[in-house]
Amino acid sequence: MIPIMPLAAGENHKMPDRKVLLVASNGGHLLQLLQLADLWQQDERHWVSFRKSDALSLLADERVTWAHHPTNRNIPNLIRNLGLALRLVRRGTVRAVVTTGAGVGVPFAIVGRLAGVNVVYIESMARITSPSLTGRLVYPFADTFIVQWPGLLRYYKRAVTFGTVFDPS
Repeated sequence: MIPIMPLAAGENHKMPDRKVLLVASNGGHLLQLLQLADLWQQDERHWVSFRKSDALSLLADERVTWAHHPTNRNIPNLIRNLGLALRLVRRGTVRAVVTTGAGVGVPFAIVGRLAGVNVVYIESMARITSPSLTGRLVYPFADTFIVQWPGLLRYYKRAVTFGTVFDPS
């Protein structure tokens, strides 16, 4: 189980508006994170993704902030997404950033760590024997770093493995 769990019964009065920020690019990264969405009630989760057809459909009933795309080696969009992360996280309403990447997760992990927010990164299921660029960039900022395959533990010494997140059924 992911170490960022919903508030226990009776704890809402302590953090009435604290959200979990779920950050993922569209496609498989978003699908993996959607598999975990039920860990948090709808009113305590807020999504960050790209305004693409799959995300528009899958997140139609969710609170979403649309990030700037593309992110792969695109410095202007990295800076824009860094500003977006600063605006969303500094409000003080975020208690955790959970991301499966890809590049959009990097600025949110950095800002989350600097703000003292719990940062959880889940390495892609597609990464079986070698780390992703996003994983390598986020690793120093993540409080909890999850890999889905034991072969990645040699690259990420602090990582934990819970098996695969994605269930295609």
